[in-house]
Amino acid sequence: MKAIHYTLIITAALLAASCAEEIDESAESVQERILKAYVEKYYPDADRSESGLYYIEQTPGTGRTPQESSYVLVEYTITYLDGSYNSYTSDSIAKQIGSYSYSGYYDPRIWSLENSTPGVVELLTGMQEGGYVKAIVPATLLDEESGLEITEGDGSSKIYEIHLLEVIDNVDRYEIRVIEDYVMTKIPDIRDSTEYGLYFHKIREGASIDTVKDEDHTYYRYIGRFLNGTVFDTNIEDTARKYRIFNGDADSYTSSSFQYFTDEDEVLENNSLVQGFTKALWRMGRGDQAVVVFYSKLGYGEDGKGSIPGYVPLRFDIWVDEDDE
Repeated sequence: MKAIHYTLIITAALLAASCAEEIDESAESVQERILKAYVEKYYPDADRSESGLYYIEQTPGTGRTPQESSYVLVEYTITYLDGSYNSYTSDSIAKQIGSYSYSGYYDPRIWSLENSTPGVVELLTGMQEGGYVKAIVPATLLDEESGLEITEGDGSSKIYEIHLLEVIDNVDRYEIRVIEDYVMTKIPDIRDSTEYGLYFHKIREGASIDTVKDEDHTYYRYIGRFLNGTVFDTNIEDTARKYRIFNGDADSYTSSSFQYFTDEDEVLENNSLVQGFTKALWRMGRGDQAVVVFYSKLGYGEDGKGSIPGYVPLRFDIWVDEDDE
């Protein structure tokens, strides 16, 4: 039924556009008519801003208001106008629609407003911490070439539901605070950072690292976790099965290779691992077991990778094999 309603809305808007006095009416104007028809049908009480945002629902907060240079910690749901999901932070939505991943990250996210679209910036700079907003953001305010406004995909307007949890002035210091709170309760043996953003603790001492020579290869096993406890990656088969992230290929679960260099810069240059992981392995000898936690600048940065979002600290438990394979 929804598809029929949307078709009628598009048809009506396009007929209205064809009857307009200005024969050369712009595509943007036509698309604005389509969106307006949609809003009148489904959200007639929505308030339109000067820029073209349609505010459906708002709950004021009581905390700080973000600036255009701020970072923000948010929970959100983004849907297309037909009701299908674009993205979200809720695991319950993922389970509801059958897209839940046991290696997924279902916690609030950090957004940089400097790197956000005009529509998102307008929404958030009009909020306070603790507040909530539900609004339709036209594709033109999402820096996307506008399409038929209620279609699904790039060029579509979207409905944003955002809870603003915290305004963050310095994202590095925020991540360090999160890590220090974590290690204090989960890894109390880590007394301080090894270097800025890197928290390393050797749990078991194997052979001296001096037995690993320049350009030697060592082999290691690992478990990668988010700080909420979710295991997102491992090369240990039993662990992968336990946490339901087994990829179906038992032969792929083997020790991984690492090339050691005496000079840390050479290690970072010659290994393709993220910096935090590489820096931990550089400090380990054969038979060592260690845990390392590091901030996103030593991991996957502001963009993230795969199931790892941007601005997310990571923990790795690492075991270096006693002998070379």
